[in-house]
Amino acid sequence: MQPQEASNSAEGNILDRQQKESLISMIALLYVEEHGLLNNEQLEDAKKSLQALFLRTTGEETMLRKLIEILRTNKALNQTFNDMSNVLSGITKSTETVKSKIEGFKQQLQSLEISAEENADFIGPFLDFSGQFSKHVEQFERVMYSYRDTREREARYASMFRIAKEARQRLKDRFSGGPGEEGDVESEIKEKVIQTFDYGETEINYGYSQREAKNTLAEIELILKNFQEMCQLAMNPEMREKENGYQPFKESAYHDVFSIYTTAVVKHPRLSILKVAIQQLFRLYQHSYGMFALDFQKFNRAIMPMEKNTEAYFQAKDEDEDVRIKRRKLEQIEGLIAFLESVAQILRTEQEFVYARFSKAVSDVISASRTHWDHIAEDLLRMKVTAEADLSTRLS
Repeated sequence: MQPQEASNSAEGNILDRQQKESLISMIALLYVEEHGLLNNEQLEDAKKSLQALFLRTTGEETMLRKLIEILRTNKALNQTFNDMSNVLSGITKSTETVKSKIEGFKQQLQSLEISAEENADFIGPFLDFSGQFSKHVEQFERVMYSYRDTREREARYASMFRIAKEARQRLKDRFSGGPGEEGDVESEIKEKVIQTFDYGETEINYGYSQREAKNTLAEIELILKNFQEMCQLAMNPEMREKENGYQPFKESAYHDVFSIYTTAVVKHPRLSILKVAIQQLFRLYQHSYGMFALDFQKFNRAIMPMEKNTEAYFQAKDEDEDVRIKRRKLEQIEGLIAFLESVAQILRTEQEFVYARFSKAVSDVISASRTHWDHIAEDLLRMKVTAEADLSTRLS
């Protein structure tokens, strides 16, 4: 036996092309099936042939591209839902930023031994202020999402109320007749039909949704007022808003953290170590009111078309959600195609592999850096483990 043959025999038998294709095909099929990238018929076809998989996937990609373009074109007719989503996403990101900044400051404090006096004169009140601010930010995010939901319900019921009102009027017109054309009993029956027409419940629901939206709006305005007050207390008193020489936030439920710090840092010079971090938080608190107020204004502007064309809004919303699903699937399909095309090059070479070496070669392709399948690499490695467990007896 030749040395090379002896080595191969020790490591295992040389894989033929069909065996190599089986592993790659199984990895791809497991991923396709888990993420629902192909329909049942396409998946069955793909399971019969690797070539069918390539063809069907390419066809699905083309179909998805066209579908996404159609949805994007339709969405361009009504950007309301997209604009509202962007505002809400921005508020969520701002909430995360505020929380992380405050948490970072707390971690910085852990490296210092804060004295009882330093804590009483500044650290305690500042952490209390920061905690209250963080709660307001979280509340603002939560109430803004609730505001969107209440305004949607209000728009739905307004549309239903308008339709019911018009239908009731048409029914009334249909039942109307000239004098003397009907008796008292018939007239009473017709009036009862009109009164019991599904109108009252719709009107009640519309009224309730209006009150709900109004209450949520009041809650948002209160939160913004709190932000404005805290913003003032995190800035130099000389720069605060004044009304006829009077500072409206002089008597506040919140700590005057800027003034407290300027006094405390003189009394406790060691607090100047925290100066940069504290100034960053002051700036964050100062501009948060303006940013959140602008977000609220943008949201209200974005929501106006919904009130004028409720049906188009909800259609745009459904399409937008559909686009997100299809965009994610498209990205998965594109990554899978790129992986299959790359790993297929191993099959086209005349290089001989025992199973262990071929398995490693496939893993290396999956784990390669800066590839078009980076975003699905972890899933592909997991599918590879599953596929190898399924194929191990056949390949042995």
